[in-house]
Amino acid sequence: MITEIEAPASPDAGPAATPAAAQDSRRNFLAFSGDMLTFMTGLSFIPATIVLVGMASRLTADKALLGVVAMAGSVAWFLPQIIAARIVHGKKRQKGYLVGASLIGRQAYLVMAIWLLTTRAENPLLTVAVLIICIGIFHICDSLAGVAWFDMLSRALSPRMRGRSVAIGNLLGLFGGIGAGLIVERVLSPDGLPFPANYAVLFICAWASFIASFIFILFIKETPMSEVEHSQLGESHFLAHLMEAVKTDRVFQRLMLARIFTGIEIMAAAFYVVYIRERLQLPDSILGVFSIASVAGGIVGIAFFGWLGDRLGPRGVIRFSVLLQVFAPGLALAVAAFPALAAQMPSTAITLFVAVLAINGGVAQAGMLGFQSYPLDAAPERHRAMYIGVLNSVGGIVSLTPVLGGLLLDGITASASSTLAYSVVFGIAAVCVAAGLVISLGLPRPARSL
Repeated sequence: MITEIEAPASPDAGPAATPAAAQDSRRNFLAFSGDMLTFMTGLSFIPATIVLVGMASRLTADKALLGVVAMAGSVAWFLPQIIAARIVHGKKRQKGYLVGASLIGRQAYLVMAIWLLTTRAENPLLTVAVLIICIGIFHICDSLAGVAWFDMLSRALSPRMRGRSVAIGNLLGLFGGIGAGLIVERVLSPDGLPFPANYAVLFICAWASFIASFIFILFIKETPMSEVEHSQLGESHFLAHLMEAVKTDRVFQRLMLARIFTGIEIMAAAFYVVYIRERLQLPDSILGVFSIASVAGGIVGIAFFGWLGDRLGPRGVIRFSVLLQVFAPGLALAVAAFPALAAQMPSTAITLFVAVLAINGGVAQAGMLGFQSYPLDAAPERHRAMYIGVLNSVGGIVSLTPVLGGLLLDGITASASSTLAYSVVFGIAAVCVAAGLVISLGLPRPARSL
């Protein structure tokens, strides 16, 4: 249990028993870093709340449906992880799950590109449905791959080297994302490709990057679970371990609550771009600018949080990233609550939303070094996949909130005004993230944090 993290590690248990030289091989360091580099570059071609929602907004004005598009990836990645954790729980080797799921899921966006090129999105609602299905397939498969990936990462690299690999891979991926953002801006510009061929090109670029990521995965040399940890699983079952952790582990409970409250910001984040585009009647090319802002914020974020994690561990990353996260819905609320600001100073309003997306980009890069790294250092090796799966499934529940946000926007706009509607959604998000910050301050420092 996480409550045992302050106790010194047994000399023959888990990764502590693996010599650092053998554990931190150059091959695995490069394979994991290269995987992150190419995977992140792929995601930068199709960021959910920017490009995917932007494309869907060309096909429908239904805010609830746009919320479904925004949340589909997160829900499909997070929620199934409790099942994924059950599948890989206690398995000594997990690379087969990683390779198989990655190979299948990464074809989804190629299918989406082919659909756009062949149908030309002549049936808008059907195209939105196909988009949601493709997003779901990609992320469900990556959910199973992700649980195995994180567990393999925790065994292959020591905490300090893992942090460096994550920081380097993500940093290089963000530079790749800058290039992707420039391509997005050019492809979606008024004098670029026509709709929907422009979006089809972006899906093809994303797919090519994900295939490059898959090739790096093939080079990972797995370190299997130790015999000591595997033997300690005994006869008890996954559900018994899970219920014990949820009921008795107070640190685990606090971590879940912090994850829930901070994650609610996605209810607002799904509509940041929708709001400012509607308010100022901005063209599709602005999506490239916002994408670059998100990636640029990520570059600064991974550099800072990588440095911070190397010195303070995942707890420090969680605290500082959540503190920064509070400002994103706060700035959006300031613009929404004072519509005269956008009307009289549109460039200022755009600049503030560029800052909002840059903050979110930076905070997103802190996730792997913070909330996702904390259980890697805190949980027992034999239960690590379970802890990761549960925490990510909790995140999946939170990822459903964009639909609630869309319903709130439509409902309040119909009875009052869009100004009030966006102010309420952005305000709720700001309050919830602030609550998550308070909760996170009570997390203890894991013993295996350096």
